[in-house]
Amino acid sequence: MSPRRRLFISISVLLLVQMIGTAGYMVLEDQPFLASLYMTIITLSTVGYGEVFPLDDSGRILTIGIIIIGYSTVAISIANLVSLIVGGELRSHRERLRMKDRIAKLRGHTIICGYGRMGSNIALGLARENVDCVVIDCKMSDEIEERGMLHVQGDATDDYDLEEAGIQHASALVTCLNSDADNVYVTLTARGLCPSIKIIARAEQQSTEAKLKRAGADSVISPQTIGANKAVGLLQRPHVVDFADMADRGVDIEIAQYQIDANSPIAGKPLKDSNIRERADVMVVAIKRPDGQQVFGPGPHEILQANDQLVVIGRGGMSERLERLNI
Repeated sequence: MSPRRRLFISISVLLLVQMIGTAGYMVLEDQPFLASLYMTIITLSTVGYGEVFPLDDSGRILTIGIIIIGYSTVAISIANLVSLIVGGELRSHRERLRMKDRIAKLRGHTIICGYGRMGSNIALGLARENVDCVVIDCKMSDEIEERGMLHVQGDATDDYDLEEAGIQHASALVTCLNSDADNVYVTLTARGLCPSIKIIARAEQQSTEAKLKRAGADSVISPQTIGANKAVGLLQRPHVVDFADMADRGVDIEIAQYQIDANSPIAGKPLKDSNIRERADVMVVAIKRPDGQQVFGPGPHEILQANDQLVVIGRGGMSERLERLNI
C-alpha cells in the first residue's frame, strides 16, 4: 500500500475517533455537543488541560480508548506524512500531473500499446523521426523513465487509459501486446472511441489477422511472417534485402512518401515538368491516387494531381530537402 493511501486511511480513522468520542461524551456523560467536541479534541491532542466536566467510570474508559487509539493514529499519520515526502511520492504525483497535461496538449501523435521488444523499437523509431508518441503499458520500465517518453501506466484495453493517452486527438495507434485477444480488444475499443484513427495491430497467430481486420485494424503485422519472408529474401535475393535495409535506415539511401497539397505548384503538371529529380535529387517510383489507384514506375507524362502520395527514393536526408523546397 502506498504511503499516500496509508496517510488517507490514518486521517480517516482519526476523524472517526473524533466523531465517536464526541458522540460518546454526549451519550454517556449527557453533555452538550460543543463541550463533548472540546473534550475529545484536548484528549486527542494530549495538551493536558484536564477534564472539562466530571467523568464517571464509563467516561474515563471512553477517554482511555480515545487516548490510546487517537495517539497511535496521530503517530502513524506523522510517519506516513514523512514517508510521503521523503519517499518522493509528492514529487512523483506532480510529475504524473505534468505528464497528463503534456499528453492533453498533443495533436496528431501515435499511441503505442505495449512496451515489449516490438513496442520499444517502434517508440525509438518514431523518436528518431521526431514523431510524438505515448506509450501505454501496465509496468513502467526504467528505460521509459530514462528516455523521458510520454506514457500512461495502465491497461490499453481500458477506455479510460486510452482516453488519458489522448486517443481523441491521436492520428495512429499501434497495439503490440503479447496476447492476440488483447490486441483484438484494443482494436475494437480504439475504433469505437476514434473512428478516424489509423490502427496497426500485431498478430501472433495467422488466424488472428482476419479477426483484427474485422475489428477495425487498417494494417496487421505478423512478426513470424515478416521474419520468414526476410529469411527467404536473404537466401534468394540478398542484395535486394541489403538495399531495402539500407533504405529503411535512411543513412545512404532513403525511401519516403510525399503528399502533393492542393496549392502545390506541381499539382496538375506532368511529372517531367515538376523538376522533382533536379531540385530534390529524388526519383518518383510510384504514385498513389486519392481513390486508391497506384501507378508504379510513372512515366514522364504522368499528371501529378492534388493529394497524390508520391513514393520517392534518393540519397539520405531527402525528406528534409523536399520539405525545404515546399513542392
